[in-house]
Formats: sequence, C-alpha cells, structure tokens
Amino acid sequence: MGYIVSQSIFTVNELRIADRLGGEARSVTDLARECSVDADALHRTLRLLAAEGLFHEGPTGSFRLAALGELLRTEAPGSLHEFVNLMAGESYRVWAESAYSVRTGKPAFDLVHGMPHFNWLAEHPDAARDFNRAQASLVTQRSLPLLERNWQGVKTVVDVGGGNGQLLATLLSQQPHLEGVLFDLPHVVTEAQAKLTESGVRDRTRIVGGDFFAEVPTGGDVYVLAQILHDWNEEQALGILRSCRKALPGHGRLLILEQVIPEDGEPHPAKFLDLHMLVLLGGRERTETDWRSLLADSGFRLESVEQGARSSLMTAVLDGAAR
Repeated sequence: MGYIVSQSIFTVNELRIADRLGGEARSVTDLARECSVDADALHRTLRLLAAEGLFHEGPTGSFRLAALGELLRTEAPGSLHEFVNLMAGESYRVWAESAYSVRTGKPAFDLVHGMPHFNWLAEHPDAARDFNRAQASLVTQRSLPLLERNWQGVKTVVDVGGGNGQLLATLLSQQPHLEGVLFDLPHVVTEAQAKLTESGVRDRTRIVGGDFFAEVPTGGDVYVLAQILHDWNEEQALGILRSCRKALPGHGRLLILEQVIPEDGEPHPAKFLDLHMLVLLGGRERTETDWRSLLADSGFRLESVEQGARSSLMTAVLDGAAR
C-alpha cells in the first residue's frame, strides 16, 4: 500500500501545506479553508503522513512539520518539493504499467504516452520546465563529490547533457579560474542563458546545442556526465561514451556522477532508481563491475570511484591499449 503514502505526499505537496505551515502549528480547519479543500479529508491525509513521520499531530486537530516534512518546503535546504512534483506527474502514471517493462525489458513510458520520455518532454514545454526544475533542485546534494573535487590544473570543463546549466553555474561560481562549455539538446540549453547570467558566469561559458549520440564539443580538459548515462541502455550509453572519447584529449579526464549499486545485497536507494529508469526510459543503474565493463568497451579505464551520500564520482581516463 506504499502508493497510498506517495499519493498523499503528492497531494499535500500540490497544496503547499509545508509552506503554509512554516514553523507553526495550524488547525486543519484553517488550512482547509486556505486551500479550498474538504477539512475532514485533509485531516485524514495529514494524520496518515504524521504516522509516516512528515508531520506532528496536536491534540486539537492541529499539525506542524516534522524534520522530514521540512523537505517539502520550497525554500528548505535540499528541498524535494520540485522532485515530488516530478514524481507525481507522468512518471507516476507510467508505473501502472510497470509489468510491461518486466515482460519486455522496454520502458512502459513509451506504451503509456506513445513516445519516448525525452521526445514527450520536447512536445510538452510545461512538463519539460518541471523536469528541469526538479533536476536543478537536486544538483547541490547529489553533486557534492563533483563540486568538492580538486580542480587545480583544469582550465575548461565540458558539461555533457548539462540541462539548464545549474551544475555548471554552481561549479564555475566556486572555481573562478574555470571556463565551461554547456552542451545539451538545442531546446534544452535555451533555458541556460538566464541561469548562467544570474550566477555571474555567463562570460566564462560557451553554450552549445547538439546531440551527444553524434558528437560532443572538443576543447575541454575535463568532461562531465552528471546523472546522464543511467537514462540509457547499454548500447546507447556506449554511444555517448564513444562520443566523449573522440572529443577527450590524451591528458583529459571523464568524470561520471551516478549512483553505484552495491554488490553486497543490502538495501540501497539506487535499487529504487534502477527500476524507475527501466520503467521511465529503459535505462539502468549499475554496479562498479558494470561501470568498469561499460567504460572498457568504450575505450576508457576506470581510474577511481569516490563514494558520496547521494551519488558517486567516477574518474575515467583513455585506455592506452585501446587508442
């Protein structure tokens, strides 16, 4: 019955209950009036989520946020508000057909929506905007291993599949000696101009639109693939890596920021994300063994793996034997 919990979270997130509560306890009657919803139904929803640790229920029908619920506030550090919106939309509807993915190994998204996910986003600008906002909201937390890396000796960073530029803007803001190249589909990078300008790094960034299955820009010392390869199956991921290999200079490094599934059989968030990638895109999360094999097949050698709380940073170099 876990979907009942997730749908209840989606509902209170849509109503911005966390923002309305702030640091106070408020009665359900007041909240329901403010949201124009049924007070009894809202009370029953909040009661469930209080039992799940998102709220604290008072003795007089009042509720306040618990620490876990704070993550639904739009301005909270590490806010998951936009991410919850993303999971509540087209992604959630696709999971009703997850058995199709198990039977075929193909993404159920294509079955439900009639086309692949990224094609669908290109035709639905509002959903694409929500998708980009959700990805940007997760950048700081999941990218810490990359942002905390020693960047001395690096001049130019190419962010392959860099979306609206949030990650590159954050990195260049922290490392004033760096120059950047933001590369993604043409309709995606159009949103990057404002983000890079707002961050004060537009003059150090070149924006390039294109298709990473065909080629990626040359001229970088370090190429970054942040949460990109898990979107794709093995053949497609190899295509992206081979494009990067053609562009990477002999002294260059390829940095891959992804979840790495542990091989000890223990619970891990990457196992949830792995199935979501299958159902949504036909992609997958990978073990370290999988990563080594994938990189070797594309002409790279995995040099190191730095484990992080939300994701891991893998450094790969050109395999001298393969050149």
